[in-house]
Amino acid sequence: MMENQHNKTEQPALLALRQEIDAIDNQIIDLLSKRMEVIHRVGELKKNNQEKFFIRSNREADMIKDLVKRADNKFPTSAIVSIWRKIIASANMYEQPLQIALHNPRNIADYNYLLREYYYDAVPIISHDSTTNVVSEIEKGAAHIGVFALPKANDESERSDISDNWWIGLANNKSGIKVFAKVPFIKAVEQSNKEQISLVAVAIKPAEKSQEDNSLLYIEVKKEVSRSQILAALNENNLHGNILKSVKLPQVDDVVFYLVDVAGFFTEETQNIQNFTKSKIRPYVKVLGSYATPIKL
Repeated sequence: MMENQHNKTEQPALLALRQEIDAIDNQIIDLLSKRMEVIHRVGELKKNNQEKFFIRSNREADMIKDLVKRADNKFPTSAIVSIWRKIIASANMYEQPLQIALHNPRNIADYNYLLREYYYDAVPIISHDSTTNVVSEIEKGAAHIGVFALPKANDESERSDISDNWWIGLANNKSGIKVFAKVPFIKAVEQSNKEQISLVAVAIKPAEKSQEDNSLLYIEVKKEVSRSQILAALNENNLHGNILKSVKLPQVDDVVFYLVDVAGFFTEETQNIQNFTKSKIRPYVKVLGSYATPIKL
């Protein structure tokens, strides 16, 4: 009896709060609609400027990081990232239809899952076995975005399996295809680099600097040059990072190829890179692109 009386007295207050929540939800939908109207105008401006690829990865990353700061732990960071990645991806598709060419020779389901989380279900994902096919799809405009799996840190296997070494083929492309984003855009601190799958997105687009970036370097050196010598030469030129992968190809016996992830935004014209190429180890270097650093939880 007393419980029923308590429910009756509580109901009007609870109803009022629920009505307040509904009103807020309606405001959110109205604001999202207004946002899409502005996105349409942005898309028209980009078309008039004859831009071919509309995604601005640096702005997207900075926007989400700023929103996380603004939330000040009053709303879960992972939820903010998830919600705004979907909002941004919806805007991307509204501006310009997108298709993703995914390099997935082993048919790993997690790759598709991560891309669905980063973009959303309306973005078509077509899997390919070879790097050449992904690059070709981008070059002919059939796909706007290519996606590759990033090797785990400190992979010392030196395998020559071509399916693992997409970065070698990418370094030699003549179309200006560059890395521009890393997926996922959130990293759990408790996960080691060996546990977490990371993908990188590539496209024909200008390099863009964000609040905090990493760059991927392709490096060729003579086989007698050691890993420690490479890292020392990088550090001497304020290029700090990790060797992700090293490869010896049977057809090029005297050269070893390295994939290196360094902190900071760099292009081949950056003085640090120029100085590194002139170091004692005499490396040949290509900057594969850069990506905004993921948010850490």
